[in-house]
This record gives sequence, structure tokens and C-alpha cells, in this order.
Amino acid sequence: MRNAPPSLKSWLTLTIAALAFLPNLVVLYLLARSSPETIGHERATIFLWMLTVGLFATGLGYLLATRLLAPLDELARSLRYLKVSSRTLADLHLPPPKQQPPREVAVLREQFETLIHHLRELAESREAVFATLAHDLKTPLIAAVRATSYLIDADDISREQRIQLLHQLQQELERTYRLVENLLTASKLETTRPQLELINLQALLEDLRLRFLKDAEKRGVTIEVTGSGETRADRVMLERAAANLVENALRHARSRVILRAGRGFIEVEDDGPGLPAPLETLSQPFHSQKLRGVRSGSSGLGLYIVRQVAELHKGVFRACKGSLGGACLHLEANDRRLSTYTLL
Repeated sequence: MRNAPPSLKSWLTLTIAALAFLPNLVVLYLLARSSPETIGHERATIFLWMLTVGLFATGLGYLLATRLLAPLDELARSLRYLKVSSRTLADLHLPPPKQQPPREVAVLREQFETLIHHLRELAESREAVFATLAHDLKTPLIAAVRATSYLIDADDISREQRIQLLHQLQQELERTYRLVENLLTASKLETTRPQLELINLQALLEDLRLRFLKDAEKRGVTIEVTGSGETRADRVMLERAAANLVENALRHARSRVILRAGRGFIEVEDDGPGLPAPLETLSQPFHSQKLRGVRSGSSGLGLYIVRQVAELHKGVFRACKGSLGGACLHLEANDRRLSTYTLL
């Protein structure tokens, strides 16, 4: 490796050697001042002595440095073992130390163990992603394939039946598209910083009302927009988060959904049965389908994305008490942060 910095063992060896050799230099200096004639006559002897002391100090420093850094060397070997080990991530762990390490090395080992545990959780989450995507994508795709096959083979169906099948096909493809869109948004949230701009929240909610109006009419649900307000946020992230809230409300509403705007916040309320579990649990990714009363098909990404958008904007995502008796979800901004790094 080019221009590699000196190792810690080298620095420690030099430090110990210098500390051992320094007293001899002090003695030689004092002797030279008090008896310069002696120094002149014994120059060869003094040189040999200093050389012997220097070599001894260097050897002693190397031995002490090796002993002091042995726990770190053992930890490095353990980490190399993890790199070449054929075990799965679920089975990986640091081998126990041969001897009780110093406190600092013990803390370092503990941090590595914590990192391995975190990587294990990430791997389990990825496995949950694949399993959930396979489940949620399979259902609408199978329905779409069946509808397409029926349309290809059915020559004697009426125009109304054909239109009904095409609508069904469209709905299944829209479900697949929303799932993929949420997945792409979740990936973007992990790598992108919000691009803040001033947003009219009332106009944003009106746009969402028009976007979901046809779907709401099919379900027999009315969508209302009330209030007004502005905030600084990333428009794409905010629109995706708000759209997820509206989709969630329409999925559970009986007859009404209210979209409410305020200074630095939005609220989405419905008259459905309410939240089946704490919001903290429902907003965990890829887990909502495991909860009783929660419909599968969303992969748990919808509310998770809303929570992530709130956290990226230094804001709050929480449940609130509404007037319709169902679920009420609230995304709030701190007005004092509007000029710097705010939420919805």
C-alpha cells in the first residue's frame, strides 16, 4: 500500500524506546558539562554503551507494544475470520477472546457485536421485503393475467362484460403500480435529502382530492378539503406521503374522508373503524399485513413512508383525535423551523 501511515505498534515502540533512552542522554549531557575530559577519553565506551541501551530500549519497546496491542490484534483476526467465514449472517458472531481484554477493547468488541446485530436485522428486513413483495405482487398480477386470458379467449361476451373485465384489469395493474411506486420512494428516502420549497397545502390537498375523486365515488365516499396553510418541504416526498394517507383513508372509510390543511401541518381523517394497532407498529415497514384487521396488499410501506418523510423533515407523524370517529393522522411542522429545515 502506497504512503501507508506508520502502524500503531511502530509509534508505540518508538515512544517506549525514547522514554527508556532519554535518561541516558540526560546523564551523558550532565557528564559532558561536568567532566568533558572524561567524555573525550571514554568516547568509544560511551558510544558502545549508548548503542547497547538504544537497541535494548527498542527491543523492550517492541515487546511492550506487542503485549499491549495483543487484544487489538486478536480483534483484527476475529474480524478477518468474519470476512472469510462461510456462515450465514444470522450465524455470524465474534469468537470469544482468549483472555479478558482491556476495557477499551471490550467496548470496541461490544460495538462490533452491535453492528453485526444491526446488519442481521437489516438482512431480516430485506428477506421480509422479498417475501412481502412476492406475496403482494403475485395477487394483482395473477388477477390481471386471468382477466387478460379470459378476454383473449372470450369472443361471445358483451361489451359491458368486456368493459367490466378491463376495469378489473386496470385496478389490479394500478395496485401493482402503487406498490412499485412506494418501493421506489422508500429506496429514495434512504439516499436523498429533501429539496425544500414553499408549498400551498390547501392546493396540494385539492389536487389529491381530484386525483382520488373517481376512486372515492366508486366506494361511495366523499372527500372534503378544509383549512389552509403553507410549509417548506420536498414536494415529491410530501405528495407521496399525503397520497398514502388518502389511499389508506379511502380503504377504510365508510362514507367520508376529510383532508385538513393548517400552518405547517396536514391531517387526513376518515369515518372508518379506526387504527387497529398503535401507529408506531403500523408504520413499521413490511409488517402491517401480519396484524389482525389490517388488510394485506400495501406491504406496510404506506405509513412507513409517511413516517420517514416526517423524520427527514425534522417533523412529527402521529395519530390525532378527529370528529368522524375513525382514524385521524397528523403530520406537523414546527413553525420556528420553517426558515431552515421543516416538515409538512
